[in-house]
Amino acid sequence: MSPTNKRYPNFDVLRLLLAAEVAAVHVCAHLDPNFDWPGFVMAVPAFLGISGFLVLQSYSESGSWRVFAIKRTLRILPALLVSFALCLVLFDWQLVRNSGLLWISGGLYRTSGLTNVPLWSLAWEELAYLGLAVLWWLGAYHRPFFIWLLWAVSIGVVWVSASRLEPSRLIILFLGPAFFTGNLMFIYRRYLLAVPSYLPWIAFYIMLRWHFVPESRFFGGAMLLLVQTFSVVWVGMAGATIFPFRLPDISYRVYIYHFPILVFIANRCNPTSVGQLAAFTAMALVPLCLGSWYLVEKPMLRLKPANIGARPRECEVPGTAVTERCE
Repeated sequence: MSPTNKRYPNFDVLRLLLAAEVAAVHVCAHLDPNFDWPGFVMAVPAFLGISGFLVLQSYSESGSWRVFAIKRTLRILPALLVSFALCLVLFDWQLVRNSGLLWISGGLYRTSGLTNVPLWSLAWEELAYLGLAVLWWLGAYHRPFFIWLLWAVSIGVVWVSASRLEPSRLIILFLGPAFFTGNLMFIYRRYLLAVPSYLPWIAFYIMLRWHFVPESRFFGGAMLLLVQTFSVVWVGMAGATIFPFRLPDISYRVYIYHFPILVFIANRCNPTSVGQLAAFTAMALVPLCLGSWYLVEKPMLRLKPANIGARPRECEVPGTAVTERCE
């Protein structure tokens, strides 16, 4: 049996790359109204897949839902408040209001004015955390059949809804299968980790080419979603380590700070090319994200109740998310 408190450094890199991809798509789309490249990977579902793995690990180590809730709040809220402050400083209260409504409604309510677009996904991720806590309380993670059932149902919902919804609504339904895929990969991590470290990277390369395979459109696009989510999470947990050192954890900040910055720069500096807008945005965004991480979020994370209500060092029961005290 292997410890549940293992750390997976590749996830830090993957989340940063996914956040950078979202920023790159928004930079291109801002200058070209006809831009339609969605990115190499469906980034938001991939984020939910990673969360499905890591947050289930976090809950299994927390010892109680209260500890878990505190940890999630300290992880999400400080940077979110900084993002609202950024909207106020660069623009006005109207942007703060619009962005708050977008966040609370999960993107279902959109105003006609400017909003911090990436915030739409945060409500769904927070709802997934709540759902995970409820499912744990009901004992579903001790009986993986129920997680498999929810995974299958969520794919079915995508399949029957794909032809009826516009992409901005369909992407919301993609988040369910992605999150449950991450859950299942944590439950069966014992088997997924028992592979040569190059094998997940081969799967990742195949995934990048999967866009061009007609079968990727099966089940209303859910087949592409599942291949991408599985490959990203597998590289994160079992792939050969990308960097031997730990990167600053700025991916979440890149994701929620970049949009108001790029719009402000586009309005004030009038860049004439995607390259110029991307360069100016990066020069402002990276220092802000690093400052936010080291001066705000990292100090707040020290308040996490790591040893309050947490269980002793535990190990997995093979094939399940059940843990027991290590011998």
